[in-house]
Amino acid sequence: MSNFNNQIPKYVQIADSLRIKVDKMYKEGQEKFLSDDELIKMFNVSRMTIRQAVQLLVEEGLLKRIQGKGTFIVRKNKLKTDIAKLDTFFQGWYLKNFHVQLLYRGSIPCPEGIDEKLGVTPGEEVYQVKRLRLSEGIPVVIDNRYLLKQYGEQITDEEYINYSFSHLFLNKFNMSLSEGEIEIEAALASQEISNILNVSVGSPILYRSVDLKVKNDCVLTGASSYRGDMYKYKSVLNLE
Repeated sequence: MSNFNNQIPKYVQIADSLRIKVDKMYKEGQEKFLSDDELIKMFNVSRMTIRQAVQLLVEEGLLKRIQGKGTFIVRKNKLKTDIAKLDTFFQGWYLKNFHVQLLYRGSIPCPEGIDEKLGVTPGEEVYQVKRLRLSEGIPVVIDNRYLLKQYGEQITDEEYINYSFSHLFLNKFNMSLSEGEIEIEAALASQEISNILNVSVGSPILYRSVDLKVKNDCVLTGASSYRGDMYKYKSVLNLE
């Protein structure tokens, strides 16, 4: 790579190229990645720039450094969630090895667009909850949710960390969810998302928005941002 964009750090541009290389080598079954010397010749940059680029992929969990042996491709299976049914979809909250951190909880003026979904007046206070889910210590999912203030204030930190909202509405408030609408689309990591998930700005993200209803009333809305390199969805089609 000789034609660099001067507005983007070289190591970030090199890291983008290396992700493609890692993916290709991973699919070919290779385990050891290129050495720093090979990458220096390939991109015609300094050793420091190469180390910065490789370190980004190490932080993303794509590569690992073993002192005295070299750089290796991390072989891992993507986490899977079945979205065929709403109840099985929410079992994804309890996937093995998931650890949850509560990033934020509190009352805020309702953001534009959220008021219509929750049926509140513009600017009325609602409850915002941000949670980070990690798998084997790696940040995987950011959940950003909005719900009515009277419900959000009653849920404890421990409950936010240990339970899905479907579980909380059913078991804490005796409210059985009647409908859920989910949309999934491809997106690119913003600066905020990149900081939390330890990925580069512009990295692939699966963006999933969700609205949950009790009867005809929406009780929760929001979105989740998933690392595109570590998560996938599946569904089974009944063709009968």
